Amino acid sequence: MYSLRFSIYLIPIILTIIANNLVYSATAKAEVKFGTVKSPQTKFFQAQLLVQELSKVRTPIIQFSKDTYPEVNLPDITSGQIQVQENQYLTIITLPADLLFDSNKDTIRPDAKKILRQVSQAINNHYPNTWLQILGHTDSKGSKDNNLKLSEQWVAAVQKWLSEKGGIDMSLISKEGYGEAQPVAANQKSDSSDNPVGRQKNRRIEIVIQKVANHQV
Repeated sequence: MYSLRFSIYLIPIILTIIANNLVYSATAKAEVKFGTVKSPQTKFFQAQLLVQELSKVRTPIIQFSKDTYPEVNLPDITSGQIQVQENQYLTIITLPADLLFDSNKDTIRPDAKKILRQVSQAINNHYPNTWLQILGHTDSKGSKDNNLKLSEQWVAAVQKWLSEKGGIDMSLISKEGYGEAQPVAANQKSDSSDNPVGRQKNRRIEIVIQKVANHQV
């Protein structure tokens, strides 16, 4: 099952690379034909637009098993509450949403800035100019619509912080909120009573760094 999940997630990465090659090829032909020269940043922006269109038609199943993505240590990240997993294709940085946000809020707390600085330093030091996705997940408390909206607000806030204060190019960051759709633990116990420990695990932000789609600009 884990290999299936990995294959599902790897497909859009491959499509990303193909999309970029198509855009770059088409741009190069146009430059020869019309005698114009576009900057690498313009080419990169065009590629990003095509990648965004491709991303609209996929719904990846994202559960990062430790068997497929072993835990690793990044020296920049000292908080024991942040989990880092990695294989040759992806690096996943998982932050409990409770570290960043108050309950049912989408404003990053002042004390969370230290955590985000560690994350941004790790990304800048180890994965410069690399595409990444910010994924937001909630527990099942409340309505599905509200949970989806909250997860979207979370990832937007993290994206804005990493771009404006973490020194990461906004064009390299995509985001997606999944609400309660992808739990990693049970929100309820077997007797249908509340499972606060499980719900806490489900409230999380995952930063997925796509190492095989690394493009220097």
